[in-house]
Parts: sequence; C-alpha cells; structure tokens
Amino acid sequence: MIKNILIYIAVLAISFSFAVFYYAWFSNFLLIVVLCLPVLSLLCSLPFMIYSAVKGFSLYASKVIYAGDDVVINLAANNRNGLFCPLIKVLVYSKNSFCGKSKKTAFKYSGMINKPVNIPLSKIGKDCGLVETQTRWLKIYDMLGIFFIPVRFNTAAEILVIPKTANCSEEVLTGKQTIIGYKKKAGGGFSDDYEIREYRDGDNLRNVHWKLSAKNDDLMVREPSLPIYKNFKIMLMLGDNPDNNNKVLAKFAGVCKNAIKNEIPCTVCTTKNAGAYPLTPQTNIYSIYKAIYTRQNLGNADTSNAEIHSIFADSEEVAK
Repeated sequence: MIKNILIYIAVLAISFSFAVFYYAWFSNFLLIVVLCLPVLSLLCSLPFMIYSAVKGFSLYASKVIYAGDDVVINLAANNRNGLFCPLIKVLVYSKNSFCGKSKKTAFKYSGMINKPVNIPLSKIGKDCGLVETQTRWLKIYDMLGIFFIPVRFNTAAEILVIPKTANCSEEVLTGKQTIIGYKKKAGGGFSDDYEIREYRDGDNLRNVHWKLSAKNDDLMVREPSLPIYKNFKIMLMLGDNPDNNNKVLAKFAGVCKNAIKNEIPCTVCTTKNAGAYPLTPQTNIYSIYKAIYTRQNLGNADTSNAEIHSIFADSEEVAK
C-alpha cells in the first residue's frame, strides 16, 4: 500500500539522518535493521501469501434483508482449516440503483480466517432496492503492507432489500369488494349461492330442489356457484424520493398481506414499470419486488374493469 511505503521511506530517511549526524554503533545498527525490515517481512510472509493465493477465497451474502438493516457480505477462505493472512485488501463496489446510491468499500483484514469475515457496506441497505455487489481483485500483502500478490477475485452478489410491513386496516380491500357475477363451482359441493336448472343425467339427487320440482312438475336441481369479485388494480405511486418510495412499499406490503390472506383478486402495477402482475396466494412476492426494483415489465395480467387502489407515500385513495 502506498501509505505503508511512504511511512517506510520516512522511517528510512530518519534512520539515515540519525546515522549521518550521530555517528555511533547504535545509529548504524538501527539503519541496517530498517534496511532489512522489508526483506525480513517478505521472507516471513511469502509462504502464507502464496498459500492463501493458491487456496483462494469466496464471497457470499444474505439473499433478502429488511430495509434499515445493515448490508453485510461475508468473505470466507476456501480451505476448510482456514488461512492465515498477514494482510489482505479487497475493494467492494456496491450499488442500489432503485434509490440511486452507490459505494466503494476498501476492506482490510489481518489474521486467521477460519470462519467468514463480515464486510459491512455502511447504510446502502437503508432504502428498499436491489443491492448489487461486485469485486474484481484481492491483494495479499506481507506484514509491512509493502509487497503484495494480486489475485483475480471477480465475484458478484445480490441482496434484495424488502420493506417492513406497515400496519393497514383489515378492511383496506375487503370493505370495497363488489360481486359482478357468479361462476360454476368446480366439483359441485356446498355453496351459499346456487343456480337453478333442469335435471340432467348424472346429477346428484341430493342437489334436487324438491319444492320447486313439485311446483314445475319437473325435476330441478341446485348447481353450486361461486361469486366473481371485481378485480383490484394496486397502483404503487413511486417517484424519485427514496424515503417516499420506502413508505409506499411498506404500505404495499401490508396490502399484499391483506389481499393474500383474504384471497382477494388483485394485480400489481407501478408508475415506473410497464404491465401488471397477478397477486395470488401462490405468488412469489420476492419476484415482484425484484421486478419493481429493476424496472422490468411486470407482465400482461388483465386490468380491464379493475378498481384502482392507489398507494401514495402520505395517503391512500381509491379511484375509478
């Protein structure tokens, strides 16, 4: 490292001046020791440097964290028994494009690596988004930090920063549901809603409406049906302010929880993405967040005649 080299040059200059202006055995001995230090450091460190470079390192991180938590990636030695490193330095480039933040972290570590070492990336995970990390080189230094072995260390990791769920009313969507029709219940069975039709061969006699059959002088059966609810289009009003986007996404997490719990038909749209994504109990919510953060097309779900539920940072409204 340049800093260490400059410090060594300064110490060498002081030792040389001391030997010149204070001629004695001690000053000469000190100058010789200072001159030999880099060589001794390299000789003592070289076996460990080569061994560490050959065995190598790996980098990994948690796949998902909550907004506000510190982003941490882990550096681990590929050797099961660990590695002793006099000094290592790795540059980590991280960015969160959704909130417009990026950071370069220079991490240094000296000592035994027999378990993963945490590399903190400051507060780049404060806001929702997809944190992408990239490394290119890792340098293994001697004890004085003057000589080094460069190791190609081209690794990448993605960390999905999801919002913490904001509290929302249990009736945020259920209170606005409207029935627009009925559909036949697959397999029949019990239902509060029925359609009455004439008896057909194969119908279960338990579904016969006997009073109505006697009145019409013909067998009439109940056909169980299910209500068709009007679809909701959840519109996330996202902008360029990370704090406001955090609030919108936190409210969205609460609405998602409500919709999935009550099996309310919904689609998800945003002001920054094209298309719409259907929200069902089988939906992988992480895939929706990732698509929103990377501004991918959310899909081609049908939003015609859907009731719009807009989520703002400071308020919510339902528009038609």
